[in-house]
Amino acid sequence: MKNKVNSRLEIKDFCRRAEEVLKLRPVSGKIAFLKTERPLLRKLSLFFQIWGKKDLQDLKKLSPRERTESISEKIKDETLCIILADGLNFFPEIKTEARKKGLALFSSNLSHKECRERMRRLIRSTSSHQILTSGELLEIYGLGVIIRGDSGIGKSECALELISRGFRFVSDDVILVRRDADGKLVGEAPPLTRHFMEIRGLGIINIKQIFGSNAISKQAKIDLVISLKKLQRRREYDRIGLKFHEDQEILGIKIPQINIPVAPGRNMATLIEVACKTHILKKRGYHAPLALVRKHNRALSVH
Repeated sequence: MKNKVNSRLEIKDFCRRAEEVLKLRPVSGKIAFLKTERPLLRKLSLFFQIWGKKDLQDLKKLSPRERTESISEKIKDETLCIILADGLNFFPEIKTEARKKGLALFSSNLSHKECRERMRRLIRSTSSHQILTSGELLEIYGLGVIIRGDSGIGKSECALELISRGFRFVSDDVILVRRDADGKLVGEAPPLTRHFMEIRGLGIINIKQIFGSNAISKQAKIDLVISLKKLQRRREYDRIGLKFHEDQEILGIKIPQINIPVAPGRNMATLIEVACKTHILKKRGYHAPLALVRKHNRALSVH
């Protein structure tokens, strides 16, 4: 059942992006997501049929009965919608057959060739540049930050505290990550769980309803990963910060990762907030441990 739900989520996201990329206008019907239960990537090209001038010209040559039969044969079992390119209008027989089979109809002013090319690019992008990953995604001081950690370590509670401080919430538990045209990673919530968060003891809460629309961001570019790990008493930790942080690779792109030990009494939300500020300062060229070392060296050289 979980695979079926994930497949429908992926289809919905792809359809939303297809509407933007192909500049689609709805003509009739809605896409029946419930009929799509197999993995997305193997079937994307079958879900959408793109028709153009030649298709309509071929249909126009037929008698009404032959036209209806031809339309029925062209529509496959996997088809979710028909896109008519070149700014053309659907024949009444197409609309009738679409209603019978529960298909959505869209039109586009783009040429048939351009529609097909954009669809191919979109499918390639989706198949190789999109994954689902776990964690919380927030916007903190303009950074897109993924907060990761073992189950029960307090990720959602940290995120909730940060939201209460004015930072913006994007996604809880599951993040849909894709690589955009500029090669940057962009994360957002799957449509089904958008605005919702699970908090142990409270259950499911709606962040938008509690904190308002200003506490919500639909998507965020991913700049930093913060990993919460249980403090190990016998392990030695870098107390100065001279060691370089490890990177987390997502879709072939390396994202800086900061590991923060979790222990009773540590204010994790504040530590995450400070970690983000520290990361911003490093990007601007200021590194506090190195500044302290230089200051210490200058003091020694004087004496």
